Amino acid sequence: MVRVLYLNPFSQEVSGPDESLRGLLGALIPDGVEAHVVLPAPGPQVVRYEALGATVHFAPLAILRRRLSFAAAAYPASLARATAAVAGLARRLGADIVHTNMEVLLEGGLAAKACRIPHVLHYRGNTLDRPKLVFDALARVWEATADQIYCISHATAGVFERRNRARKVEVLYNPVDVATFSRAERSADVRRALGAAPGQRLVGTVGRVHPRKDLETFVRAAALVAAEAADVRFVIVGTAESPDERAYEARIAALARELGVADRLTFAQARRDIPAVMAALDAFVLCSRHEGFGRVVAEAMAAARPIVVTDEGALPELVDSGRLGLVAPPEDPAGFAGGILALLRDADRAARLGREAAEAARQFDVQVVARRVSARYRALVGLGR
Repeated sequence: MVRVLYLNPFSQEVSGPDESLRGLLGALIPDGVEAHVVLPAPGPQVVRYEALGATVHFAPLAILRRRLSFAAAAYPASLARATAAVAGLARRLGADIVHTNMEVLLEGGLAAKACRIPHVLHYRGNTLDRPKLVFDALARVWEATADQIYCISHATAGVFERRNRARKVEVLYNPVDVATFSRAERSADVRRALGAAPGQRLVGTVGRVHPRKDLETFVRAAALVAAEAADVRFVIVGTAESPDERAYEARIAALARELGVADRLTFAQARRDIPAVMAALDAFVLCSRHEGFGRVVAEAMAAARPIVVTDEGALPELVDSGRLGLVAPPEDPAGFAGGILALLRDADRAARLGREAAEAARQFDVQVVARRVSARYRALVGLGR
């Protein structure tokens, strides 16, 4: 039995780090990991962690934000308080390892050092490592306080490689329940809920409604496709949680009206049946900028969907630079529209890309990923020697 204290900076309704951690715990807990998840406050993910057999704790975590410098007056005190809380919890539980599930929490590494136990850092950020001086300093801290650094793509590993700080880095793709996505059946009810009538084709994107997802490009591309193909519907599956995200969603809806595509675009909000959503789509699109992994792309691949993604960040890595899906330049609606139309007009090509993507998606399988993590845990605590 390895007792692991996991730190996660939030518990949101839809969260890639939460989804990935829950997938990992679903395989690690039956394999002998005693999981304790630390969150800053209650949230919708708590019951989902508990359903897996994890114990949830709450502590005052200090979240490092991109706009926050080390000189900010409140952060050092918050970090000290968080470090003390995490170290105290680790000692009370007798934790063998601290695993920080996102790089925005520095207290995990500091607390592990204080308790003299190993620290695993999961770097889940995007690939835009700016401002440079801040990331130079952070990379030094991350390297110094971690015994193992997992990066969710080769693109994110570049944050450390560019600074000659990759000695402890290992690329570990986010886990996906490949079997569930591959088995999902196409449902007329789900397609209807997403806005598609019988005989219509459905093009969709999935993810939080956030400016980094560049939904403007998706909507502009949809308008170009709609002008060429009368039977195509479009759907955005995702939720806007913060005030900024809700304002962004309103701008996207206004843009759809302005471009005359509002009656063919559905805002489906967040759904828990993503395997069924993927099976319902005729093409999956992700226009994100600087994506560190792109979990929904891996899920679409597992579901054998034909894909169009941004040629930036980790996304071209997942689709092997166009071999497993099409790529389009960032912020290029015409490029995305061209890719979508190419898939819709050539069913044989689309099916072939989907089959090859599904085959490649086996590398994301949760059991494959969990075995690697379990072996690393045991090595870190001396059980593998």
